[in-house]
Amino acid sequence: MKRAGLAICVACASILGAAFTASPVAADTNVYTFYDCDGPTGTPDSFTAVRTRLPAAAPFGVSLAAAFRLTDGSAIFVVLSFGEGNFSPPGIAHSGNAVVTCSVDTAVGTFEFSGLLAPAP
Repeated sequence: MKRAGLAICVACASILGAAFTASPVAADTNVYTFYDCDGPTGTPDSFTAVRTRLPAAAPFGVSLAAAFRLTDGSAIFVVLSFGEGNFSPPGIAHSGNAVVTCSVDTAVGTFEFSGLLAPAP
């Protein structure tokens, strides 16, 4: 069951990642610096990543996607939990799939995002 969930997450990350075909810091993206990262062996201490920017008309400050492409093109950070008190689907904490946790500064504060680093397509 765990493997199926992880496979689904990696497949979704690959599909979402394929949408990021523009330059790494295109005008329609937001840049984030993830730091104080903790995870399995090989997890970077910090990294910079981008995600698609919300349209100006968006009524809420919610991400279009929970996938962030590392600017060096090495991976996609698939966020499964947006931190204490924020969106975290039931069972994520117990599934074992959110193996990487990093701090990130946003326009509304600092949060701990948890998820996984999937190979970039």
